[in-house]
Amino acid sequence: MTTFAIGLSTAGLRSVPCYALAGGLIIAAFVLAALFSAGAVSLIALVLALLAYNAGIAAPVFAAFILARRRQA
Repeated sequence: MTTFAIGLSTAGLRSVPCYALAGGLIIAAFVLAALFSAGAVSLIALVLALLAYNAGIAAPVFAAFILARRRQA
C-alpha cells in the first residue's frame, strides 16, 4: 500500500529520473532491512512492492486515457 502511494506521488512529477530514484530507494530500503534483519527475508515481498509501485505510476496514466476518451465522445 505504501509503495502504491509512492508511485502515485512520483507519477505527479512526470520525470523518469524521479521514477528511477524512487524505485531505487525502495530496493535500497529492502536491502538495508534484509541486512539488519535477524530472520529470513522474502524476495516475494520485494517483487510485490515493486509491482505496487508500478501500479501506482500506471494508475494516473490510465485514468487520464479514460477521461480523454470520455471528453472526445
